[in-house]
Amino acid sequence: MIPQQFFYQLVVLGLLWLFVMLHYAWPSRCMASPHKPAKPIMPLRKRSSDPKPFPGLTRKPLCAACEQVHAYAPQPPSCPPPRIVPTRGRPPQVDTSQHFCPYPDCAYQGRVGLGNLCANGHPNGGPWRQLHCTSGGGYFQETHGTPLHGKRVALDVLVWAVGALAEGLGIRAVARVFEVDPNTVLAWLVDVAEHATAFSQYFLHDVRVNQVQLDELFALLSAVKAGEVTESEAITRLSRSPQWVWTARDPVTKLLLAIDVGERTLAMAQGVIHQVAQV
Repeated sequence: MIPQQFFYQLVVLGLLWLFVMLHYAWPSRCMASPHKPAKPIMPLRKRSSDPKPFPGLTRKPLCAACEQVHAYAPQPPSCPPPRIVPTRGRPPQVDTSQHFCPYPDCAYQGRVGLGNLCANGHPNGGPWRQLHCTSGGGYFQETHGTPLHGKRVALDVLVWAVGALAEGLGIRAVARVFEVDPNTVLAWLVDVAEHATAFSQYFLHDVRVNQVQLDELFALLSAVKAGEVTESEAITRLSRSPQWVWTARDPVTKLLLAIDVGERTLAMAQGVIHQVAQV
């Protein structure tokens, strides 16, 4: 039988061992981790509604037309010169209100209906009348600034030849029909095209459209479709001298706002956009 005194000694040793273990295991105030201040709650950031640029277009591309517009800003028009009223002789019988003086040194250059022009007969018996600017401009024909200026061909022949070209007849075919040289027909075509371009730029402005349809096409595709040119030959021509037709039109009214022919480059695309903006 175990003595009672030995049993008490075991209990005391057990309690001492338990107190020692609790002393090492219990965290002390000095060893405790310092208290970190709580972070303030930040308000949620609002998402910006501004448009972000595309990854491939972070900078505005250079545009020669924009630089030219800013460098050469249009000057405001000056006051028109006074209207000239003839006081001597009989009133003029020939209406010259739709003509203007073409000389750059004249104050009446480009202005119509100011009475500075008078008729001066038909020089050398020609079909066109000669006009004179009384403000010091000089003499010029009434066909100045038109495709008929400097032409000795009859008006009907020129009109019918240009109409045949517009209908798709070739230059050599028109030359055979009207019995003229093909180079003459080509010169007529160039003059009419330049005049049509100037006419379009003068009258086609302040156009109100809801949308614009931009397109580009290669003129050789129609020949490939018709079987006149093979696809391999078309690719060879395209890589050697690529000429594209750039167009912009109103899809509702079918109004052609801009048309140009050139290479498929960024400068060409910017030029077409500027043409549309000017219209």
